[in-house]
Amino acid sequence: MLKSRKNVLLIFTLFLALFLAFGATAAAEYVPIEERGYANPDVLISAEELAEIMDQDDVKIVDFRNPMIYVTGHIPGAVNVWRSDEENPDADYAGMRATPEQMEAMLSEKGIGNDDLVVIYDAKGDYDASRMWWILTMYGHERIRLLDGGLTRWEDLGYKKKLLPDSYPETDYVINEDDINYSMLAEVEDVEAAVDNENALILDTRSEGEHTGEELKSGAERKGCIPNSVWIEWTENLNEDMTFKSYEDLEELYGEHLEGKDTVIPYCQSAVRSSHSTFVLSQLVGVDGVKNYDGSWIEWSCCPELPVENVE
Repeated sequence: MLKSRKNVLLIFTLFLALFLAFGATAAAEYVPIEERGYANPDVLISAEELAEIMDQDDVKIVDFRNPMIYVTGHIPGAVNVWRSDEENPDADYAGMRATPEQMEAMLSEKGIGNDDLVVIYDAKGDYDASRMWWILTMYGHERIRLLDGGLTRWEDLGYKKKLLPDSYPETDYVINEDDINYSMLAEVEDVEAAVDNENALILDTRSEGEHTGEELKSGAERKGCIPNSVWIEWTENLNEDMTFKSYEDLEELYGEHLEGKDTVIPYCQSAVRSSHSTFVLSQLVGVDGVKNYDGSWIEWSCCPELPVENVE
């Protein structure tokens, strides 16, 4: 009996040692943002830097996750924002971006000011956070950074989390019409024009099953993909630890598809995953002419006059 207990203890000790060694190796392999060769490294912030500046008055942290998950543990000080907070309930299709007026109201309620540095994160490699970055950027907010590695990286470093919700004093956020820039927005007419345009790349960022027509998500009317679209799933932008891949790795992933293209239109189901690829291509790789298709597959599939490929 005693020998059995010793064996169990030995196995547990070895397992713990391997676990700690793996964690130390993973932490040691983290490549600093400024060493990854990005076109615009300032759009990202490391967990280490956030920990240093998070108490500054002009730093507002946004936890972009479902409210039920937010209360299970979030970065101290972070206010919760979810998809419904930045969607327009009056739009023709589900998930469309909020209007400037709707965003003004939401940002004011959350306590975010025009001059604040907004740091956004989630727990999926900034999958949802990128959507808020895209909308804020179009509406003229200048100081936005995504947390590299999101909550995963924060937890890996052993930083503290908080259970009780946080809030900031309400503000009076104003979006000036002159500051709005829709150059990163694709409407359905832009996508139609790009289908047979050899200088345009339509990028399907969904799962392989969605692209091939094997899977249909709720909200869409038809299976398949937009004709002539290239499939590169948004998850390919990330390392295993949920940090962003280096410029070199991203260039290897996208390079051949970008040759000779002056317009790149990412899409997905409702322009969330495609916001991630829009962020990566426009900011980290430095590609011009990237336009996120806000209507995405929900809109395209609901218009019977629009062509579809990969229909089962």
